[in-house]
Amino acid sequence: MAKDYTKYNVEGVGSNLNKARLVQKIVEHHASSFEGTYQAFLETWFDDLQGGKGVCKALTEIEAKNERNYYVKEPITLADGTKIAVCNQWGKENLSNFLLHAGSLGYTIIADSDEVATSDGINEAHATSVVEAVAGSPGGSWKTPHALAFVIRHTMLADGEVIEGELNWMHVAFDEYDEQDIEVRDVWDDVDTQAQFYWKLGYHNTLLVNCINFLAVNLDNSQKSRLIQILMQICAQDNLISSDEYVTLLLIAKNLYPGGEPYPIRNVLVRAGIEIEE
Repeated sequence: MAKDYTKYNVEGVGSNLNKARLVQKIVEHHASSFEGTYQAFLETWFDDLQGGKGVCKALTEIEAKNERNYYVKEPITLADGTKIAVCNQWGKENLSNFLLHAGSLGYTIIADSDEVATSDGINEAHATSVVEAVAGSPGGSWKTPHALAFVIRHTMLADGEVIEGELNWMHVAFDEYDEQDIEVRDVWDDVDTQAQFYWKLGYHNTLLVNCINFLAVNLDNSQKSRLIQILMQICAQDNLISSDEYVTLLLIAKNLYPGGEPYPIRNVLVRAGIEIEE
């Protein structure tokens, strides 16, 4: 598989950044104005965004054998004096959650690819006016059906496998959107092909954020709520929400309601008796 050499530009933070440096620079920028404690900082940049190693750790918590996984020679000092190092282990799989989260905090991130041109930032669709097309989509042509297909597809693949129950709920979604004259079924195969292509280019994560932000503007509250319910049903088909699925659901909900109260993912799942992997 070809290596992903995608670079990212972050408005007001840095340019020509690879994945790991993108994360480091954003966390560093956020820390520069953060006045809380180390523990409060970890509540914002919670471990599950990265996975097993966490987004960042205090230098005193990093064992010598693991120092290579963090920028220990470039520590960041928080307001309470704690020195932290940012994790450098980032790939396509975990970067999408980080991009979603950073976008919800107001960071504008643009993927700079020689093969895919994009002129709009991640947060462009958080404006109040209707957005005509998904920023950075193929030919700038994607509309609501494509954005829904892309988000549903991403959620189905969040835990690395697709089971029969998830496919059944995909078709439930198709039927419901057919009734609303939103032709998700008709664009699914094209979106699936384009998604694989964009994944190889390293642009999938940015396009995912743009799709969610597009939906945040173009869906009404009842449509947003129903989309989240469909996504939760997809993830719950094996009666266990993996940590990757939970973080994906959490961040999609947060970005669908920018600046407002997000959908209570955990409460709904717990009340339904669905176990969430910790």
